[in-house]
Amino acid sequence: MKDKIAFIAGHTRGGSTLLSILLGQQADTFAAGELHRIWRAGFLDNELCTCGKPFQECDFWNEVIRTAFGGWDQVNPQEMMSLTNDVFSAGKMPFLLYPSISPSWYKEKLNFILDVWGKLYQGIQQVSGSRIIVDSSKVSIYSLALNLLPDFDVHTIHLNRHSCGVAYSKQKSIKREEIYWETAYMDKYSPFFSSRKWVMRNLSAGILKYTTSKYIHLLYETLAESPQKTLDDVFAFLDIPIQELSSLGSKQAADQGKGHMFGGNPMRFNIRSTSIRLDDAWKTSLPLSQKLVIYLVTWPVLFLSGYR
Repeated sequence: MKDKIAFIAGHTRGGSTLLSILLGQQADTFAAGELHRIWRAGFLDNELCTCGKPFQECDFWNEVIRTAFGGWDQVNPQEMMSLTNDVFSAGKMPFLLYPSISPSWYKEKLNFILDVWGKLYQGIQQVSGSRIIVDSSKVSIYSLALNLLPDFDVHTIHLNRHSCGVAYSKQKSIKREEIYWETAYMDKYSPFFSSRKWVMRNLSAGILKYTTSKYIHLLYETLAESPQKTLDDVFAFLDIPIQELSSLGSKQAADQGKGHMFGGNPMRFNIRSTSIRLDDAWKTSLPLSQKLVIYLVTWPVLFLSGYR
């Protein structure tokens, strides 16, 4: 039986970190974080792991890199960044959807990337001892490519959040805890720009329903309001025994521990219990003029996604 990758697709600020934490605290499941950022943010910038150590000083990731590649100097992060930016650009998606039209140069680059990614996932699996790796990279074209890995079974979880909630979140000043050498904040975007990106990300994630064999669509709002029910659905989707979230109870909290997630919302650095609550402040705090802009841009996809 193959090991599994639970790939979370969708848009940023959509609840993927919360879902990763909830999945990662379950037996036989490891929350790896946003692995598509590992070459720049990990190998080059040496950002913090959630254990509190810089990536290259983290015992877990050191062992993963040694197991996967034989050492840090056996991987060229600049080359991987260049190749992934080329091979996984939006314009190259047809080559993954229809392999018969792929030119030989694309297939060579893709095979090289998949070989490196395969070794990375195998290293994570061996060091963590978990049969399910949660990757919250969100970029849909990565999920298409990962389906070509021979040693893993990819299950795509399309996590969606209301476009107004995402746009409101993207106007907040949120400190990036992983940037420990200076004060830095997550990028902020206008409602119109956020809406356009929301549409593109969720349309591309929706395509995965028809191009991958294992796909499930979830709403952030349902996850926040009914975490146990949502995880029951996810575990059934992953074809593993349904487990009780013993840490939920009356306070509805996810005891994430320290873990070794790489990339994601800064909430992952809270080693105490993380409250599970629906963040719908946009309903009262987002100006009507901005709501109108967001709805005008996103309403067709909102409707298709189950929002009424």
